[in-house]
Amino acid sequence: MAIMETEAKYLREILEKDNYIIPRYQRNYAWGKKEISQLIKDIYEYFKDGDKERYYLGTLVCFKRESNERTCYELIDGQQRHTTITLINLVLKNWDGFENKAVPSSNLKFDSRRKSQYYLESLYKTEKCNFSNQLESLSIAGTGNFKDAIEIIREDLRKIEDLEKFVDNFFNRVCLFRVEVPEETDLNHYFEIMNNRGEQLEKHEIVKANLMERIEHEDEETKKQNQEKFAVIWDACSDMTDYVYFNFDKTTREYIFDKNGYLKKIDDFSQIKVISNEVKTDNKNSLSEIIAEHKITQDFPKEEKISKDKYRSIIDFPNFLLQVLCLKNNKVSLDDKKLVDQFETIKPDPIDFIIDLLKYRTLFDMYVIKQDLSNVEESKQNWGIRKLDIKQENDPEFSLIKTFDENEEALIKLQVLFYYSDSTNTYNKWLQEILGKIFFGKNLNDYTEEVYSAAKQNFKRNEIVYPNITVFNLYFIDFLLWKIYKEENVSEDLKPLKDKIDKTEIKSLFNNFKFRQISSREHLLSQEHSKRDKIDPKIYNGIGNLCLISTSQNSKGNKENPSDKKKLFHNDNTSLKRIIMFESFENDKWEPKQIEKHKTEIMQLIDYYIK
Repeated sequence: MAIMETEAKYLREILEKDNYIIPRYQRNYAWGKKEISQLIKDIYEYFKDGDKERYYLGTLVCFKRESNERTCYELIDGQQRHTTITLINLVLKNWDGFENKAVPSSNLKFDSRRKSQYYLESLYKTEKCNFSNQLESLSIAGTGNFKDAIEIIREDLRKIEDLEKFVDNFFNRVCLFRVEVPEETDLNHYFEIMNNRGEQLEKHEIVKANLMERIEHEDEETKKQNQEKFAVIWDACSDMTDYVYFNFDKTTREYIFDKNGYLKKIDDFSQIKVISNEVKTDNKNSLSEIIAEHKITQDFPKEEKISKDKYRSIIDFPNFLLQVLCLKNNKVSLDDKKLVDQFETIKPDPIDFIIDLLKYRTLFDMYVIKQDLSNVEESKQNWGIRKLDIKQENDPEFSLIKTFDENEEALIKLQVLFYYSDSTNTYNKWLQEILGKIFFGKNLNDYTEEVYSAAKQNFKRNEIVYPNITVFNLYFIDFLLWKIYKEENVSEDLKPLKDKIDKTEIKSLFNNFKFRQISSREHLLSQEHSKRDKIDPKIYNGIGNLCLISTSQNSKGNKENPSDKKKLFHNDNTSLKRIIMFESFENDKWEPKQIEKHKTEIMQLIDYYIK
């Protein structure tokens, strides 16, 4: 069998030369904010620290097709990545100052999806001055993911400080490996192999092995015991889907936690006892031993993985490792792509680090939101800040109770706001403020104020106009509206807003409000109606006409006039700001006068709480 041909190609060459075909058997474009934002952040973060020659973004596995025109490659693997870089190029093509740096046309083709083909080609042919209008007005069933992706890309690129440098790196220093499979390849067999690969070694397992190898003691038996304890604690902390308490066996718990489930004070590693034969651990001390356990078998067996997840953690274990490392080394990057490098650079003492890991994981369980996965309906999100309630020393039944005796609703909403406003969960810098300051018995008001202060610092008052307005800013405005709903007395400036909220039917919508994962920044007065009525773009794109809603609702009401949107969504509390906008209609009208009046109310709200 012929050997696969592999070439590293810069993105400009990938986008300019040859044609890439997405065959009919491939799924539709499915990347959302998490994947798109991660790709952009990966590139930005890699080059941020200095001049580097190239960054490898991944692979395109292709099958060369015969063609009378340009060389054509059928995309076997990597179509989501190729589509995303094509859309990034499209956004840059219509960005002031970068139109001449972008590739002018698309070389991405679709075998049997005419709508997708037409949508992409139409946007590439559109003049820069008409791009935003065309993006809003071009409504083709089945292409919603493209539009959402473009909005996500625009939002993420606006956050980049040196966009010119990013663009230069994107086209000229970012590479994709193009892997060309031989002509005689059995594609069905190839897909089967790709989908049934054995489990690959995780970066955090490499970190674990490296740290264990650095554990030293003059007594060999003590060294071995310390390595064993390290592994047990590490494995218990690594499962973020349950409370760390439950990740230890019963006997080990008694050594580590008191009868109330609190971590005992640990002055010395010798105080920690573990029962190794009862604890889930691989007992592998070296990196080579761990790697040996992850070899891909020849027949690629497919194993069914049964999920036992009980709770949804807001971060994964690699990010949690970096959070702990960063608490004592503020130069640590919270980018988990650099996980191994960060630990190799800092070289924390293994014993000190594992004690910190257990300490902060216990605090994390007690003071940071988790979602109970026993009910995953979005309308019944069960986000909570809970601690263990151990009834009796030998009682096998455990339950969870509120960490605080008082009403913690504001604290939960603030944490959910942070979680949902960054779906990539790449950095979670706000957790540094929490984990670095909290302690057992923390006062609820002080703790809530710390998180609230972090949210206010993250709010950018100069970014409240479309298209620069961030998803976080719109989330935070909804929080402020909920906040005055909870207030009994407000300032004179806020009384008109408070009066609207205190209406019986509106109050019930506020009472049941929960943050949801949404990312569509909507103009209540649509662009079509704004152009028809010749409304000043500053008014149309201002905070008075904007709210955050779900993508499906944006598509459903995209071209409706404001009064029709009110009929469709007046009982929907996805966005509290939209509810107030509906209440601000006068004679069923939403025109410049009403928009500017609402803008004044929102600015007074922001000024009152931010200042």
